[in-house]
Amino acid sequence: MKTARLFTRKKLLLFWFGCGLLFVMTQIIGLFKVTSYVDQGFVQVIPVRRRSSIELIVQSSLKALDAKNVTGEVVCDIPRDPVFPLCDFKIKELNEKWNPKCHGEKYKVDLKNTCSVIQYLSEKEAWCPLLSWRQDQNSPTFRKDPNISQAIIQTNVSGLLEKISGERYAWIRKRIIGTWSHWVEAVEELRPKLDANMRRRKKILLYLSSMGEHKFFLDNAFMGGPLGELTQWCDLISALYVLGHDVTIGFNVDDVPSSLVHPAQDGCVREVSTDGLDLIFTDIMGLMILAMRSGPDYSLHKCKIRVLDSFGTDAEFNYKKYKGKIPGGRSPWGDLDLHLQQFMTMYPHSPDNSFLGFAVPQRKQRDKDESTRKTALVYGKDPAFWKGYEDYIGTMKKHFEEVHSTLGGTKENHRKYQVPEYVINHGIVNITTLIDLFESSKVFVGLGKPYEGPAALEALANGCFFLNPKFNPPLDRTNTGFFAGKPFNRKITSQNPYAEVFVGKPFVHTVDINNLTQVEEALRQIINTKDEPHLPYEFTHLGMLERVSAYVENQEFCKLSHWPPLRELQMVLGGDGEACIEACHKKQLMCEPKYFTSLNTKESLERTDLQCKSTVFLESLLAPAFHSADRGCWLQSQPLLFSCRAAGPGVQRLCPCRSYRKEQVALCTSC
Repeated sequence: MKTARLFTRKKLLLFWFGCGLLFVMTQIIGLFKVTSYVDQGFVQVIPVRRRSSIELIVQSSLKALDAKNVTGEVVCDIPRDPVFPLCDFKIKELNEKWNPKCHGEKYKVDLKNTCSVIQYLSEKEAWCPLLSWRQDQNSPTFRKDPNISQAIIQTNVSGLLEKISGERYAWIRKRIIGTWSHWVEAVEELRPKLDANMRRRKKILLYLSSMGEHKFFLDNAFMGGPLGELTQWCDLISALYVLGHDVTIGFNVDDVPSSLVHPAQDGCVREVSTDGLDLIFTDIMGLMILAMRSGPDYSLHKCKIRVLDSFGTDAEFNYKKYKGKIPGGRSPWGDLDLHLQQFMTMYPHSPDNSFLGFAVPQRKQRDKDESTRKTALVYGKDPAFWKGYEDYIGTMKKHFEEVHSTLGGTKENHRKYQVPEYVINHGIVNITTLIDLFESSKVFVGLGKPYEGPAALEALANGCFFLNPKFNPPLDRTNTGFFAGKPFNRKITSQNPYAEVFVGKPFVHTVDINNLTQVEEALRQIINTKDEPHLPYEFTHLGMLERVSAYVENQEFCKLSHWPPLRELQMVLGGDGEACIEACHKKQLMCEPKYFTSLNTKESLERTDLQCKSTVFLESLLAPAFHSADRGCWLQSQPLLFSCRAAGPGVQRLCPCRSYRKEQVALCTSC
């Protein structure tokens, strides 16, 4: 009897031991699965609950397994993290850039030990993610200023104007003063949403390098010089300031915090990042200066940088080591190796970049009597834009009582470029006078240049139709000198493609201005149209303010970000040779490049009923995708090459799409 009881007791103990072992193994397998999904870019929502002691033991064991092999030696795999796309390259490069004093003596890096190299590149420089078993260490990139304060809306402009004193900045001050009431009205409308969230007052540097280094931008602002970029800078400065952030404005290297442009005295990366900044807005020239001048500290600042880039940058130009063929060759403004959404554009050219935009001034109350609109206003401050268009301008004279312009230059210059004598020229005017001219004009007459400037939307905002010159064939970097050096492959179909596509008839007529029959027909339709042009919301002061606030609060490139929220992801399989922009658009969605990492798996491709005969990781603008010729699945090995714009024959792309707000394409419906 005793033997039987003992046997039963043993069996019971074995049974419970087996259950415990099975539970532990299940937890380990589950954790490995979660790790696998995270590595592949999936994010799994797990309910918050108290962790048992067994789970804590398993977690500790996994951490140890990650750090050591069975012999007790530290072993590190090269981490794969889309936030740090150059990590493996920098690990290999360290051997070539070895500095005995900095890497050897100061930071004790052991080149033969991968863990030692990764620790240096993640904890001293910021090219790699922190190793999982070093998470308790603070990366210098992410150290926060302990003096955190709340962002309070600032409606008094005097403090901002003090930051831009001096005669050279007169145009900027006039723009800010002239539009300030619009910003105050916009922020008051947005206030309930802003006050509902505890916003941190961020320290933000605006480094307008091109404006400072190229004298003609500021010195010619009142004489017909290019104003698109300057307009965007003024509006960004106003938006950030009114939102309550701590703004520093610099035009030259001397205006920039010393730690950004002067490396440590010993030439090594700083032990502690001391720039004290949350964000740095600059232009491509400014970025290049910061990269060159900050030396080994550059990686500590890089993820904070946002680049104002009017025309945008495509993946193949941005990624320095891209080996594919590029029409027109590489660009002197490329090879910057940023995340593509760190580039901020004038118009929403491509979701690969972030659409910053600008704000268009308009009067809230204006004369609605259309009978007062009896003139045509020609778009072209530079007399050279007018040459060869006498007959075209003459067609305006046939249909309108007067033809007006805002031409710069001398009368001799006007005659040289065949500006008709009957044109009433007002010279270079301020924004108030320009709005007056729009309000008395029926049509704003494009001449083809400048490309993609803000004036077409300023006309629409103030009730004026736009005659938009069509380019056939479209202009690009291979057939037009102006675009030859630009880091993008877009086809420019008209003087203002945004107005052509997103506004269109009856307010925007895109025509071949050399075909006077087309021009006549467009003018007849414009004259007979009773509807009044309007400004798309995303270019109003409120629309831009909402967008800038969302970017400042949510956009993140220093660490993993879940914005836009992953719940917005909708997976779409594109057609043969179709870009993701088009594939998403067909579903009334927007391509969202942030989601590419979540789709970059064989399982995602096979969820579309495609059967992969083979799976290969490669550096390709088209991945993730299905290659029909060999039924191969392509997965992306270089996150910097994820592209919404790219397309190729025989390839079906797997596209990450999201919703978007009407006339606010940068933001999803739940953003």
